[in-house]
Amino acid sequence: MNATLLLVDDDDALRGAIRRYAVRQGMTVLDAATCAEAFEILDRERERIDLLLTDVRLPDGLGFEIVDKAGSKQPAPGVVVMTGNGCLENAISALQHGAADFLLKPFSFDALDAALERARGGARITPVPGPRKTEPQSAKEAWRNRYAPGMLGSHEQLTRVFAMIERVADTDCSILVTGESGTGKELVARAIHAAGDRRNKPFVTVNCAAIPDNLLESELFGHAKGSFTGATSARVGRFAAADSGTIFLDEIGELPLALQAKLLRVLQEKEITPVGELHAQKVDVRIIAATNRDLEEMVEAGTFREDLLYRLNVIPIELPPLRERSSDVPELVEHFIKRANERRDRHITGIEQRAMEALTAYDWPGNIRQLENTIERIVILRSEGEITIDDLPPKLRVSRRTPEVLTLGEPMLPDEGIDLRDAVDRFENALILQALERTGWNKNRAAAILQMNRTTLVEKLKKKGLDERAA
Repeated sequence: MNATLLLVDDDDALRGAIRRYAVRQGMTVLDAATCAEAFEILDRERERIDLLLTDVRLPDGLGFEIVDKAGSKQPAPGVVVMTGNGCLENAISALQHGAADFLLKPFSFDALDAALERARGGARITPVPGPRKTEPQSAKEAWRNRYAPGMLGSHEQLTRVFAMIERVADTDCSILVTGESGTGKELVARAIHAAGDRRNKPFVTVNCAAIPDNLLESELFGHAKGSFTGATSARVGRFAAADSGTIFLDEIGELPLALQAKLLRVLQEKEITPVGELHAQKVDVRIIAATNRDLEEMVEAGTFREDLLYRLNVIPIELPPLRERSSDVPELVEHFIKRANERRDRHITGIEQRAMEALTAYDWPGNIRQLENTIERIVILRSEGEITIDDLPPKLRVSRRTPEVLTLGEPMLPDEGIDLRDAVDRFENALILQALERTGWNKNRAAAILQMNRTTLVEKLKKKGLDERAA
């Protein structure tokens, strides 16, 4: 990311860690520990600053004061605020003052990356030199580039998803996004928010599976001071933080039954009651939920409320798994190579055809997330030059999409000839990997299928460098 970042936080260790990380990503970093220092930098360097990342509570003031000053001249930088769990009220104020997003401490660098990417919409980023498209963009391309730049692909199933997003973005209907893990459900939710009337309001995410059940009610609805042991101060919940904007409830199938009833009330009455409070408060929140589970089966099993499902599933959007749109894999691979080059300071120039064919043929049970992680790993290890078939993890070199029926009849010799040892080796590798996949990498059973001793199989795996489980 070619940008200048103003980083403001009074925690020296955190500020140093973020500064080092941002520099590795190609950013120029100006940092401050107080509002006064930030104001001085803004007065001196305002024209250079593309992004602002600031804590909410600082020794001499609040972060949204810096946000106000940074936004007083146009073009304003893209803004992300950081906050601890105890001061969500101030984070909400910062959002109302023009921040694009906020991060709850502690957060990962991946979360930081995503937040800064979202803030780039208002930042003056120097574009990376490259070939320019001479043909004008269609209306649909322009819409996608503006509201869903992270969703890549042109398969007809994905095109239908974009059409649905465009149709429902300006409504306030609840939406249920379904699909396997790693298919990009949060990207759909963000695109709906960005394209809708609430785009300049908060977008708040909650992973229902990542928060312990005994803390989830407080996390969602907030709590009063002294409402339970450890509640030393009042806290604003995620629904209040999302007021006038959108809340994304990921992994909604993990929500306990008791909280399902309270969520149903939010949908019906548009109000929440913080833990320990007697009076409800109104909230205006658009709810987008997502799950990789079959909620109808859960209803039949009695683990999910049928009335809540009907309330959430007003507009259903189903994301296809990557194996059903494999024609999009090459575009995704090229995108992930470019991003990994930038993030990891590597110099991969391309990928050979055989390697791309193997990636396209693979099932990708972890979908786009697995593909991205795999490409990043390959880029890090390869470092430079062209990715070859040998750079791929062993089990990606054989497709698992359909069981192959191998015939041992007369093989066909190509007109240009063949490297016999390489052909035999690849044929043997294919059989070994299929046996391992079929048996869940149980070497005893795989050896039995291949009618060889286990020790012979183990030696072959070591010799061929196949004795690993790749992502």
